[in-house]
Amino acid sequence: VYCVHWLRVKALMDHWKEELLLVQHEMNWTSNFFLHKAEQWIHLSITAQDTQLLGHIAYAAWQGKMYWHLYEDVMDEFRTAKSSC
Repeated sequence: VYCVHWLRVKALMDHWKEELLLVQHEMNWTSNFFLHKAEQWIHLSITAQDTQLLGHIAYAAWQGKMYWHLYEDVMDEFRTAKSSC
């Protein structure tokens, strides 16, 4: 009975270790995605300046700023979450 209980507890512990690892990776993937999208839109807004299409420039700049704010917010939240563990 003791061995079965020990194996069950070990399996549960291994499961939660794996879950923690996955969540840490997902946190990195999320922040990298927001940073990548921000850089993409900022690059598009710079490129659009050659076309003199003000609507395109404004929209691309707005999107870049939005993704940059999402990146900053996510990094702040993740730092808080990591420091509390």
